[in-house]
Amino acid sequence: MTRWLALAASGGLSLPLSLALAAPGAPPATAPTPAELAGLLARFDVPGVAVATLKACEPVAEPVVAGRATLAPDRPVTPATVFEAASLSKPVFAWLVMQLADEKLIDLDRPLAETFDYARIPDKAAYAKLTPRLVLTHRTGLPNWVGGDVEFPQRTAPIPFKHPPGTANSYSGEAFQLLQAFVEHTTGRSLQALFQARLGHVMPQSTFVRPLRPGTVASRGYASAAQASGGRDMTTLTDHALSAASLVTTAQDYARFLSLVCRREGLSRAAYDDLLRPQAPVPGDEPPGPMSRGLGWAITRLVDGTTLVSHNGSNGEYRAFAGFVRDSRDGIVILTNGVRGRALIEALLELPPAPAAGASAP
Repeated sequence: MTRWLALAASGGLSLPLSLALAAPGAPPATAPTPAELAGLLARFDVPGVAVATLKACEPVAEPVVAGRATLAPDRPVTPATVFEAASLSKPVFAWLVMQLADEKLIDLDRPLAETFDYARIPDKAAYAKLTPRLVLTHRTGLPNWVGGDVEFPQRTAPIPFKHPPGTANSYSGEAFQLLQAFVEHTTGRSLQALFQARLGHVMPQSTFVRPLRPGTVASRGYASAAQASGGRDMTTLTDHALSAASLVTTAQDYARFLSLVCRREGLSRAAYDDLLRPQAPVPGDEPPGPMSRGLGWAITRLVDGTTLVSHNGSNGEYRAFAGFVRDSRDGIVILTNGVRGRALIEALLELPPAPAAGASAP
């Protein structure tokens, strides 16, 4: 039996998914085995992978890991290995914004320009229309990145508008960085400080800035598992947090966060209703459709009538996915350190479910 899901970093990729995330009433799917993961690593030329699963919104034991965290020196992936989460950073930041909104420190629908000027946006008339909600639903009209040859916070290149605010889907890392600057201005605290204070107990091995958390081990990203000399360090991790992309995390840490969202804890009921409500349809999506933006998440109506809450990440050599099905309350987190990690994730999500107790495999 197959269903469909959308990997939603930019809102375009669809792929088949068997019951890796079990449908209501179906036997829960089991995590992949180390042998299955090893086979996928070899098939797709990816060095390493870590997978954590949720059952009834709760993380299941230890994550399943396979392969190499680094090739030179040769170090295996372990539960303590951290990967670049890439755009999986965005749902974490969105959750923090929603908590601030719960506390009335931020109004999701109040224009940012009323209390905060952003020098990199010269079109002040369009900027005056931007709100936190437009950022979190990717409807600002801003491009993904501008001036990528300079690192934040030294980046000063002007950011143009691709579309008038609120009129079109426009996936934008720059918009998230704008909202981060607004949040830090409003609260007087850095994103890293907010993260540690509000989610540090949930994700103790994760960080938006260097250094790494105690007890964790860095991975490296690779174009090929056969080219040890071609790897790179986790270059998104600097002294300056990027709400759009710099989180580094373990599979188990991100599963704890996914569990928090799945259980709807830490925010008010109204905030979760808003966070996970389809608000901005994504055009051009293939089945299962329709896919819409929630606040920091993609919300997809699957062909069997269930709802998938998901996001993916792509920082070049690092590819990641996290999602849960609302109806079954089952979920999965997948972190990889290879360019072909997205193909591996697609194949992993196609693995058949384990047979029910007492049943024979086909």
